[in-house]
Amino acid sequence: MGTKPQHTAPSSNEIRAGISKQQRDERRRNRHNDSTADWADASRDKLANAIVALCGAGCAVQFGYTKDGSAFVVRIVGDGEPYNEYVRPSEDINLYLDALILDFAK
Repeated sequence: MGTKPQHTAPSSNEIRAGISKQQRDERRRNRHNDSTADWADASRDKLANAIVALCGAGCAVQFGYTKDGSAFVVRIVGDGEPYNEYVRPSEDINLYLDALILDFAK
Protein backbone atom coordinates (compact mmCIF):
# COMPACT_ATOMS: atom_id res chain seq x y z
CA MET A 1 0.00 0.00 0.00
CA GLY A 2 1.60 3.28 -1.13
CA THR A 3 1.21 6.62 0.47
CA LYS A 4 -0.07 9.64 -1.36
CA PRO A 5 2.50 12.36 -1.96
CA GLN A 6 1.88 15.30 0.31
CA HIS A 7 1.32 18.64 -1.36
CA THR A 8 2.50 21.62 0.58
CA ALA A 9 1.55 25.21 0.04
CA PRO A 10 4.27 27.32 -1.58
CA SER A 11 6.43 29.31 0.81
CA SER A 12 6.40 33.10 0.79
CA ASN A 13 9.87 32.99 -0.83
CA GLU A 14 8.50 30.84 -3.66
CA ILE A 15 5.53 33.16 -4.10
CA ARG A 16 7.83 36.21 -4.07
CA ALA A 17 10.09 34.57 -6.70
CA GLY A 18 7.06 33.95 -8.92
CA ILE A 19 5.90 37.55 -8.57
CA SER A 20 9.41 38.83 -9.30
CA LYS A 21 9.53 36.72 -12.47
CA GLN A 22 6.15 38.08 -13.58
CA GLN A 23 7.37 41.64 -12.96
CA ARG A 24 10.60 41.05 -14.95
CA ASP A 25 8.66 39.54 -17.85
CA GLU A 26 6.22 42.45 -17.83
CA ARG A 27 9.08 45.00 -17.73
CA ARG A 28 10.66 43.39 -20.80
CA ARG A 29 7.36 43.36 -22.71
CA ASN A 30 6.60 46.99 -21.92
CA ARG A 31 10.00 48.63 -22.46
CA HIS A 32 9.74 52.05 -24.03
CA ASN A 33 6.07 52.30 -23.14
CA ASP A 34 5.37 55.96 -22.36
CA SER A 35 2.61 55.45 -19.78
CA THR A 36 2.39 57.63 -16.67
CA ALA A 37 2.45 56.35 -13.10
CA ASP A 38 -0.88 56.83 -11.30
CA TRP A 39 -1.58 55.55 -7.79
CA ALA A 40 -5.29 55.51 -8.71
CA ASP A 41 -4.43 52.35 -10.69
CA ALA A 42 -3.44 50.56 -7.48
CA SER A 43 -5.90 48.45 -5.53
CA ARG A 44 -6.99 50.32 -2.41
CA ASP A 45 -7.10 47.03 -0.49
CA LYS A 46 -3.53 46.17 -1.52
CA LEU A 47 -2.32 49.65 -0.56
CA ALA A 48 -3.99 49.31 2.84
CA ASN A 49 -2.57 45.81 3.34
CA ALA A 50 0.92 47.05 2.41
CA ILE A 51 0.65 49.84 5.00
CA VAL A 52 -0.52 47.36 7.64
CA ALA A 53 2.31 44.91 6.84
CA LEU A 54 5.02 47.58 6.83
CA CYS A 55 3.81 49.34 9.97
CA GLY A 56 3.34 45.97 11.67
CA ALA A 57 7.01 45.26 10.94
CA GLY A 58 7.99 48.54 12.63
CA CYS A 59 8.60 50.45 9.41
CA ALA A 60 7.26 53.66 7.96
CA VAL A 61 6.28 53.94 4.31
CA GLN A 62 5.84 56.82 1.90
CA PHE A 63 4.19 56.55 -1.52
CA GLY A 64 4.98 59.02 -4.29
CA TYR A 65 6.30 59.54 -7.80
CA THR A 66 9.67 60.32 -9.30
CA LYS A 67 10.18 64.04 -9.99
CA ASP A 68 9.18 63.64 -13.62
CA GLY A 69 6.19 61.42 -12.73
CA SER A 70 7.56 58.59 -14.82
CA ALA A 71 7.58 55.98 -12.03
CA PHE A 72 6.08 55.09 -8.68
CA VAL A 73 8.32 55.51 -5.63
CA VAL A 74 7.88 53.62 -2.37
CA ARG A 75 10.16 54.85 0.42
CA ILE A 76 10.68 52.45 3.30
CA VAL A 77 12.13 53.60 6.62
CA GLY A 78 12.94 51.30 9.54
CA ASP A 79 14.26 48.26 7.67
CA GLY A 80 17.94 49.18 7.97
CA GLU A 81 18.89 52.32 6.08
CA PRO A 82 15.93 54.17 4.47
CA TYR A 83 15.59 53.26 0.81
CA ASN A 84 13.39 53.87 -2.23
CA GLU A 85 11.90 51.25 -4.51
CA TYR A 86 10.89 52.29 -8.01
CA VAL A 87 8.14 50.73 -10.10
CA ARG A 88 7.62 51.69 -13.72
CA PRO A 89 4.04 52.41 -14.78
CA SER A 90 4.40 49.63 -17.36
CA GLU A 91 4.76 47.16 -14.47
CA ASP A 92 1.76 45.85 -12.55
CA ILE A 93 1.69 47.99 -9.40
CA ASN A 94 -0.64 45.48 -7.73
CA LEU A 95 1.86 42.64 -8.24
CA TYR A 96 4.51 44.84 -6.67
CA LEU A 97 2.23 45.54 -3.69
CA ASP A 98 1.56 41.78 -3.30
CA ALA A 99 5.32 41.17 -3.13
CA LEU A 100 5.79 44.03 -0.66
CA ILE A 101 3.06 42.62 1.59
CA LEU A 102 4.69 39.18 1.52
CA ASP A 103 8.08 40.66 2.38
CA PHE A 104 6.82 42.45 5.48
CA ALA A 105 3.89 40.30 6.67
CA LYS A 106 4.37 38.66 10.03
